[in-house]
Amino acid sequence: MNARQEKLFKNIIIEHLLSAKAVGSKFLVDKYSMDVSPATIRNDMAELERQGLISRPHTSAGRVPTQKGYEYYVRNYLQAKAVASRDKELLDMLSHEIRTKEPEIVVKNIAKKIAELSNSATIVAFSKNDLFYTGLANLFSQPEFSNFDVVCNISDVIDHLDDVIGSIFDDIEDTQIKIGQNNCFSDKCSSIITRSGDKLFGIFGPMRMDYEKNLALVNYARGLIA
Repeated sequence: MNARQEKLFKNIIIEHLLSAKAVGSKFLVDKYSMDVSPATIRNDMAELERQGLISRPHTSAGRVPTQKGYEYYVRNYLQAKAVASRDKELLDMLSHEIRTKEPEIVVKNIAKKIAELSNSATIVAFSKNDLFYTGLANLFSQPEFSNFDVVCNISDVIDHLDDVIGSIFDDIEDTQIKIGQNNCFSDKCSSIITRSGDKLFGIFGPMRMDYEKNLALVNYARGLIA
């Protein structure tokens, strides 16, 4: 992949994360003032598609990232960033409530806030057999989950979430990002899960998630709920 294709690939990722739509060559040339023709960009897109990093939905001339593409993005471009200052302020306010509320209630409130901030679902496993999850409305509001079969698949996973978390509870040590078929929830999802003391905390949502923001939220939560 040459430098122009690298930049093109990152722009496709960024635009798809924002819009959930297939990204076209003319749009990219116009928005990013690329000093090449749409035809050149289409050729570069064809090369990225040949490498398995993007694909073309049958209903569109644009391209979307594949699972392999998201994995490449996370592996090569994702940077660990600090949580946004406003998000930090909101989460710190909740964590200070531990002085007046039961710790488990505070942790659940933090999970609810992170579900809201990430527009995804969040999970807290206090133990293998003590699980809390929230944000399912966020999950099902995503365009990726408008298909009935996908909704049924995700619903089945949620029905068996205790078993799913129980199967990975002892294996999670550091923060892990799992994408598509490599995560334990659904091949339509991505997850970011970490251990905080004797608890697990994580976000799961569509593969089209804001990995930088969500990684920052998960890592910050790890310190708050320990």
